[in-house]
Amino acid sequence: MGLGTGNGNANLWSNKVGSSSPAFQNLYSVFFNGVDQSLTGSGVPLLGTSGTGDFSISFWVKADVFSTGSNQRLFAFGTGGTVQTQLFITGGGALNFGGPWSDAYNFSGADNTWYNIIYRVNRASATNNVGYVLNGTTFNNKSQNVTTTFDSTGTFYLGRNSGSYGFKGNLDEISIWNKYLTNADCVEIYNGGTPNDLSNVSAASNLQNWWRMGDPSGPASYPTIAAAAGSISFSMVNMTGANIETDVP
Repeated sequence: MGLGTGNGNANLWSNKVGSSSPAFQNLYSVFFNGVDQSLTGSGVPLLGTSGTGDFSISFWVKADVFSTGSNQRLFAFGTGGTVQTQLFITGGGALNFGGPWSDAYNFSGADNTWYNIIYRVNRASATNNVGYVLNGTTFNNKSQNVTTTFDSTGTFYLGRNSGSYGFKGNLDEISIWNKYLTNADCVEIYNGGTPNDLSNVSAASNLQNWWRMGDPSGPASYPTIAAAAGSISFSMVNMTGANIETDVP
């Protein structure tokens, strides 16, 4: 549908040499109550160039409780069926990428702790070509035949799906890349536990979408989470400005 394509670098907030822009800071994240709060996108992102290339998705996540007994959606989009795409925390605390295939990783995350989670897909290879990177370290790579063009219709949600499975906790610095990020790229994004300026990392030209979750303007940005890269913005649903919190990695 044309939304989310391109690298969106013209929209990036950066701290390049000679620029009058302020130094990069990460001051805000968005808190979800796990019940009825979500962010709803103005469009649905393409995963990979034209929806058919390699891609990676990066999140900073802090769950109040990982093992709640109920699934917690981090993101979901698509019209449903085998093409619906989602990343969620299972009731037992595992991570699960769901779409044309299901990829679960039994991650025992600590409650109230920030993690950088990257899920990456390499369509050009059929060996160890999909999997998770957690805090810059590769886990659970597996071999998966990837032939699907991911659905770019329906509604794009953060923090739940269309009507249930709410996530309780904070999300920050969410990004989508039209590249299977290298191990070095993932380490650079993790940056020792402090979110990096994605407009200046080595893979910056592959950055399709980036949502800073309140930065740089904080609660004044309510009720819209603007795109720092790409063209998809989010509307805050059943939230107030207080959901934009100074709780960051």
